[in-house]
Amino acid sequence: MINITMVYSGLFADLTSLTELSLKGNIQNKFKPTVIKDDVFSELKSLETLKIDGPANVTFGKGFQNITMLQKLDLSGITGNCSFQRISHNMFLNMPKLTYVDVSACDILDIEEGAFGKLQYLEHLDVSHNKQLGFASLPNITHNLNKTSIRVLRGNGINCLSGIGTKILKRHFENLKHTNISEIYFEKNRLEQLEPGAFRLLPNTITSISFGENKLTQGRYILDYFFLQNIRVYNISVQLRPPPFPESIFEQCAEKTDVLHENKQYFDNEDIQEKEGNKYESMMNDFIGSKWNEHHVTFYIPKTLEVLYANMSRLYGTVPEFGINATGAREIYAQDNFLYSWDGPVHGMENIKIMDLSNNFCSHISKSFLKYARGLTTLRMSKNDIGKSLSSDMEGEIFKNTVSMKVLDLSYNNIVDLSAPMFKNLERLQTLNLQNNQLSTWRVKVDHMKSIQFINLKQNRLTTFGKEAQMSLTKLFQITNLSIDLSGNQFLCSCDSVHFLEWITGYRNRVVHFNRYECSSTSSHKFNFSDADNSLKLLKKNCKSYLVIYIVTSVAVAIMFSIIFGIFLLKNKWKIRYVIYRFKQRFKTYTGHSIIPQADSPSYEYDIMISYSAKELSFVLTDVIPRLENEAGFQLYIKDRDEPAGISCGEAIMEAIQKSKRVVCLVTKSFLKSTWQDYELNMSRMEAIEDRENLNFVHLIIFPDVCNGSISIQTLDLVRQECFSEYPEEECAFDDFWETLISHIKEFNRY
Repeated sequence: MINITMVYSGLFADLTSLTELSLKGNIQNKFKPTVIKDDVFSELKSLETLKIDGPANVTFGKGFQNITMLQKLDLSGITGNCSFQRISHNMFLNMPKLTYVDVSACDILDIEEGAFGKLQYLEHLDVSHNKQLGFASLPNITHNLNKTSIRVLRGNGINCLSGIGTKILKRHFENLKHTNISEIYFEKNRLEQLEPGAFRLLPNTITSISFGENKLTQGRYILDYFFLQNIRVYNISVQLRPPPFPESIFEQCAEKTDVLHENKQYFDNEDIQEKEGNKYESMMNDFIGSKWNEHHVTFYIPKTLEVLYANMSRLYGTVPEFGINATGAREIYAQDNFLYSWDGPVHGMENIKIMDLSNNFCSHISKSFLKYARGLTTLRMSKNDIGKSLSSDMEGEIFKNTVSMKVLDLSYNNIVDLSAPMFKNLERLQTLNLQNNQLSTWRVKVDHMKSIQFINLKQNRLTTFGKEAQMSLTKLFQITNLSIDLSGNQFLCSCDSVHFLEWITGYRNRVVHFNRYECSSTSSHKFNFSDADNSLKLLKKNCKSYLVIYIVTSVAVAIMFSIIFGIFLLKNKWKIRYVIYRFKQRFKTYTGHSIIPQADSPSYEYDIMISYSAKELSFVLTDVIPRLENEAGFQLYIKDRDEPAGISCGEAIMEAIQKSKRVVCLVTKSFLKSTWQDYELNMSRMEAIEDRENLNFVHLIIFPDVCNGSISIQTLDLVRQECFSEYPEEECAFDDFWETLISHIKEFNRY
């Protein structure tokens, strides 16, 4: 550290070629008046830049006139120590060639009128972070700046940290009207409003305005934007941010306030006020028009505006359909707001190149929102919640018209699924960021993106890639320099995913952080991505042995199920046949073609259906009909007599069974050998079980020539239930048999 008060004449005598000198931080007590010895510094004939502390009551003597090359003076308290509280009108009188003056953070309370107006070559002036100057000091600061070459004016933080909102008046900008200034910065000033007409006092050379980190609210001053004919950058980002804590509570600060002089009043005359009112009404019509249609608003803003910073500006609400007339606009930054629904469409976006809508708590984007964004090359929509809107877009309509897109960021959006044609028109896309979503499958078509360089799928729920996705990416690997990041996904490592693991291993040089990948906890096999080749060989070997086991097991299981199914069919074949017939019968009933009485019908056409083989026809004619029909009065169904013509045997049998109160089977050897009699017996049995709910519906007359060994299982069921009678061998017992049978049938028919 050099004590600046101890410098002596001749110290810099040999530094005749020195162009830049920094003596920052060499004043130990910034509040103690310190003399800057101009005769010492006058030896630096070639000095162009001087960075020095600004002690209390600082002055620059006549010796500085000898430094004819001095252009840049840095007294900032940000990079050193600075504590002078006043700038007099002749403070820089001996430095006439200055083009750059930085007196930021110097605790300045007052600046005399015209203090900077004598610096003919001044281009850059920074009075930032002198919190007690206030906007009221601007007239003094800007006085006679029209006689300088001013290009940049920085007045950030020239108001106290806390307090009510401040306002820029027309008198604050009045001295800038005839300058060639191009950039003004008034950030961190609690700025809430501008007096209408203030912007109109700025010269046409203004290209950049920054009002970031203030508390701007809407007002009529917005209409004055229309007069900023050459504006290129407008920054209103980070509005309403709370002042730093606890500095804003304990600071001792009293900024200078405005006191209007009687000769500086505006709009004193009522006629002038009326003219101004009419002028603003006309401006309103110019600013807000309806160029595209009468159902939405169109905002006309300066054609030269290229960049709009509106991030962290507490913008709240939906983005409805509206238009902007800003042919020069190229970049819009509106991240970190509360634009929770993007409805649109926004007309006039054709020339916008970059748009940032990240972190806006948005949960909906309409399919037409980007309808007119044909020129958009970079779009950032991260940290929202538009996953549902994207998942429901099955035809890729949201990005249909963004044909110039090169960078698309959709990370942190809770996206569960994306349709195959989602990005179908993004042929120029270079970077696609889908990091930190919930994608479990990847079926998006990307093989048409011939310029793609990077796809970020980090931190999703992907377990594998299907063959179609692998083929699509393989094509891109072959014709582009595409790299893909899949880290943070838990891949399935099993025999089912061998093809995927082989594919990703083959293109590991295109996969970012490949060695760090891991298998999911549900994987059936281990796979070491850092030793992928050996792991893949081992997995294939294990899967081959498992394949033999799988085949043998599958065949065995198939045979076992076939046997079980065959047994089931064999055991239940009559029930299945019966169910099929009943289904057909119900269908005919539904269509109105059935003539068969239903189970709950109170009467039947026949009392008894006689089931017999052809060899027993003579017995039926000589014994059954005379005994049961002629003597007992039963109405019998005899198939050789009563079977209707024109229908199949099976259908005729089922109709006869359902039209009869009871079925009597003449069980002889020929009956048991007959296929149709077997059909009649079993279908009668199923009718008894399923519909009549009584096995007595079927009665067997077992003849003497039938031995026990030849009786079928179905017949044995009826025998066990005593639903049979044995036909006697002796002729003397015939009468008793028929009387008993008739009595039994009549007893059954009562129920």
